[in-house]
Amino acid sequence: MKRIVTLLLAAGLVLGAAAGSQAADIKAKGIWQNNLSWADRAASQDAAGDNFRASTRLRTQIDVIADENLKGVVFFEIGHQNWGEKASGAALGNDGKEVKVRYSYVDWVIPQTSAQVRVGLQPFGVPTFAVPMAVLDTDGAGITVSGQFTENVGAALFWLRPYNQYDSDHNVHDAMDVVGLTVPLTFDGVKVTPFGMYSVIGKDTQFGGGANNLNGVANGLLPAGGADLVVGSNDDHGNAWWAGITGELTMFDPFRIAADFAYGSVDMGEIGNFDLKRSGWYAALSADYKLDFMTPGLIGWYASGDDDNAMDGSERMPVIDSDVALTSYGFDGGTYNRSATFNGTSLAGTWGILAELKDISFIEDLTHVVRFGYIQGTNNTAMVTGGWVGGMTDVGNDLYLTTKDGMWEVNIDSQYQIYKDLSLCVELGYINLDYDESIWGNDTYNENNFKAAMSLNYKF
Repeated sequence: MKRIVTLLLAAGLVLGAAAGSQAADIKAKGIWQNNLSWADRAASQDAAGDNFRASTRLRTQIDVIADENLKGVVFFEIGHQNWGEKASGAALGNDGKEVKVRYSYVDWVIPQTSAQVRVGLQPFGVPTFAVPMAVLDTDGAGITVSGQFTENVGAALFWLRPYNQYDSDHNVHDAMDVVGLTVPLTFDGVKVTPFGMYSVIGKDTQFGGGANNLNGVANGLLPAGGADLVVGSNDDHGNAWWAGITGELTMFDPFRIAADFAYGSVDMGEIGNFDLKRSGWYAALSADYKLDFMTPGLIGWYASGDDDNAMDGSERMPVIDSDVALTSYGFDGGTYNRSATFNGTSLAGTWGILAELKDISFIEDLTHVVRFGYIQGTNNTAMVTGGWVGGMTDVGNDLYLTTKDGMWEVNIDSQYQIYKDLSLCVELGYINLDYDESIWGNDTYNENNFKAAMSLNYKF
């Protein structure tokens, strides 16, 4: 009898678990990527590192869907796991710790409305149609509320908390908060989105490092040399704001034209006679025409650069975390980015023009992209000769180009669709970098830079 009761209890638990699991619909999607690349990865010869790299990455998103009004999302990322690297779990034994949570949020609709609320770790950004991800493209913690006022007018309001230490010191000057608003306007063949952001930044904010160990985010917000000085500012908190507008015209399809404009300003006070301020702008225009076998396009931009007086702050547009995806070598447009961003992820302090032929296809399941571009700096040479910029990347993750520095880039990228969900990508790139030696005082940079990468990508 005891056995029968035990079996009945076990069966009840199993059936109860099964019934509970049916309360939500579980869906999973993601991508497995394996990459082999040989590339010159840094402009400076002193920081070149290994040219060859092999790596693996897995991204998996799991949606837990209750109904059309409620769902939860968690996004896991394993990698990059560099083959042979013990710390990332890709050495002999494969037992490193490299599992990360990229997203973890709940989406829900406010009852009796169409407004959607998203709370938790999530992607944040503002749209830019001409140059993708040129102002803000990041992941972080916060809240987004979005919805449609009418069929043509929508809005999204977000609060993002990029940094706050929560340490035992209870420092009230170590947090950064950002609020933003986008208002997408959509009509037949026309999309226009004005946007704005405001941020309060504590002078003791630790941007991803230890005490006052500021990384590229701080360098993207402050003038050259300011990242190491801001802790001594006469203001406990600084203010930052951005405003812009982007638009896309498709009513003359297959012809498409897009334009962006944005201005930003950060003021963190002063230290002595040094103004911890950075403000600037960028404008971009792109056009393409879709043919049966390819899509030719042209993109151009101009972004303000530093003047000859470093003491009055910077004239480059500040960025929190942009991720420009214009090319597959100099910028972040690679299929599996392990050999890209040679130049960086921001347009600040540069102008450029890029011609491309996309979607080239003469054989079924095989497509190509060919790009040819030129980039030149808009920063005054006195920033280098005056000693404010001592190295090519002293201002963060991006190359610092003056009005006498430039670079040519060529991409030839191909993708073969082996199966519906499995593709093989081959990316070839060349960058000719021309730093003016009379400005920089040396020639320790790589003039000719090459990239060859191959990735196998399985989407599920």
